[in-house]
Amino acid sequence: MIARDAASLVPQLTRSALLAQARNALERAGISSPARDAEILLLHALAISKTRLWSDRAAVVSEEDAARFARLLEARCRRVPIQHLLGEVSFHAAELDVEPGVFIPRPETERLVEVVLQELDAELGDSPASGTIVDLGTGTGAIPIALLLTLPKGWTAAAIDRSEKAIALASRNARRNGVARRLTLRTGDFREPPPPDFACPADVLVSNPPYIPTGAIQGLMPEVREHDPLEALDGGADGLDAFRTVAGCIESWLKPGGILALEIGEDQADPCMELFGPHLSGARIARDLAGIPRVLTGRRRGTR
Repeated sequence: MIARDAASLVPQLTRSALLAQARNALERAGISSPARDAEILLLHALAISKTRLWSDRAAVVSEEDAARFARLLEARCRRVPIQHLLGEVSFHAAELDVEPGVFIPRPETERLVEVVLQELDAELGDSPASGTIVDLGTGTGAIPIALLLTLPKGWTAAAIDRSEKAIALASRNARRNGVARRLTLRTGDFREPPPPDFACPADVLVSNPPYIPTGAIQGLMPEVREHDPLEALDGGADGLDAFRTVAGCIESWLKPGGILALEIGEDQADPCMELFGPHLSGARIARDLAGIPRVLTGRRRGTR
């Protein structure tokens, strides 16, 4: 029924009429933000700005554009992530390509980038002129690319992911954002020693690891459960498997005094503090804009 609703949009409708129909279809499909998604998809289908859309809401949409919008709407009603329909996403300072089969970077992970920048600024009142970053499980390359775009040119980064598809996409995103010469990418597993060409141990170690408990995955939104790769979600029975691994090999990846920043699940602050407390000084949990515990950070114990 929903698919028919989406496909039934016909030419000779105005922009405002299409938006109204789309909002209704998306709401029936269970989309949490139907008005927002309808607007984003119509802007994409028409290839116009938001200002232009709303300055002439009575404009008639061409048959070709209406058909393009109907296809996008039908896919969104099937819970295809809007990021996949647009083919790209904004993330902090970066503009990133996204594609099926690679974890979609989301706004809450931008908090991790902000925490790292705050920690670096706190060190000298400004970010150091140079340093090294390592990202474990990079996906699209979102975190290291955003950091490199914000930090001084003397900073470099290295990142690994078990997925060759993810590494290829991260490489494309590094080129898109002009940081390809500063970012080394390798297919690999952080359960193994760092690749020989990585500058390890690094000054900054970051990761958005899989942290969803296995039994909770079926309860996730369809956009996540059915479209993000399982290996980027599944953190084992209690969601802490990846954190245990990082804690166990932190000396290989992060130098003494270096900054660790990990995204965590909202109910994982206490167990993660227990895991990393012995390894970190100044360990703390940073909350996101919704007040949810989001990032564990601190500096590795020891003398530089």
